[in-house]
Amino acid sequence: MPVSFRGVANTPDDSVDKNLVATFARGYKSFTHLQDSAKGGTVSIVGSGPSLARTYKDLVGDVMACNSAHDFLIEHGVIPKYAMIWDAHPIIAKFLTKPHKGVKYLIASRCDPSVFAALEGYDVTVWHALGGGESLENLLIEHNRMEAMIGGGSAGVTRGMYVLGAMGYTDMHLFGVDCCYDEGETHVTGSVIDQQKLRLRVCGKWFLLAPWMAMQAGDFKTLIPGMQKRGARIVVHGTGLIPYIATFLNCETPDVKVSIFEKVRREIHALILLFRDIKNSPQLLGGSSAGIR
Repeated sequence: MPVSFRGVANTPDDSVDKNLVATFARGYKSFTHLQDSAKGGTVSIVGSGPSLARTYKDLVGDVMACNSAHDFLIEHGVIPKYAMIWDAHPIIAKFLTKPHKGVKYLIASRCDPSVFAALEGYDVTVWHALGGGESLENLLIEHNRMEAMIGGGSAGVTRGMYVLGAMGYTDMHLFGVDCCYDEGETHVTGSVIDQQKLRLRVCGKWFLLAPWMAMQAGDFKTLIPGMQKRGARIVVHGTGLIPYIATFLNCETPDVKVSIFEKVRREIHALILLFRDIKNSPQLLGGSSAGIR
C-alpha cells in the first residue's frame, strides 16, 4: 500500500518567532555577500548518516558540514569550509562542541540563541529559511532588509543544497545521507534523541528508518529534478535509502551499482504499478470521454 507522511515541526511557531526576533535584535552578517560567490564550483555536502564513517576520506572540493557532521569531521582532521545549521530546536547547540576559526558558519535566522552563543567570536553568516517561521517576511520588511529567503525542504542536507545553489555551486557531492538505520544507528555519532523505527518498502526494497527520514527521502525525490533542470550535477555517495532513490533520478551513485537483473526488476515493478493504477481508475479504462481509447 502507498504510504504518505505529514511532517510536524519540532519547535512551536511562537518559539521560532522569538528566535527570529532575537536574531534581528542581535544584528548579523547577511548571507547577501555570499550569493553567486562560487560560480559553478564543486562542493561536498556532508550529512551525519552512518556511512560517513566509511566515505569521509572521499570528500571533494569545498566541504559543507550539516548539523552533527561538523564535530565528526573536525574530530577526524577535516576542517569544513562551511557548516550549516537551520533547525530551530535548542538541542542543536550540542552539535557545535568543537567550533573552529577556519569554518564559515551559515546559520539560519530561525536558530535558537544558544546556537549563536556557542559560535560567539567565530565567522557567522545568517541566511533566512523560507517556511522557517510565519513572521519572517514581516520582520524582513520591518527591519528594511531586502534579503533572500531560501527553501529546501525539511532536512539539513536538502536545505544545504539550496543554500549552496544560491552561492553558485553546481557540482554537488552528497555524503552521509543514508536516511535509514545502518547497524542499528541513525547517525555516525549516534542520535541525541530516541528514534522510532519503521520498516518501509521502496520500489521493491526494504529499509529500516525513523519516520522523519521518510519525510527527508520524499523531499529529496521532489527537489532533485528541479535542481538538475537548473544545471546541477548531483553525485550521491554511500549507501542507504537516499542513495538508492538517487539511482532512479539520474544521479551518479558511485557506491550503489544497478545490475541488469535490478533494471529488469524495476521495469516489471513499474508495469505492475501502471496496471494497478489503470485497474483502479475508471477513466483510464474508458469509463469517460477522457479515457484511453
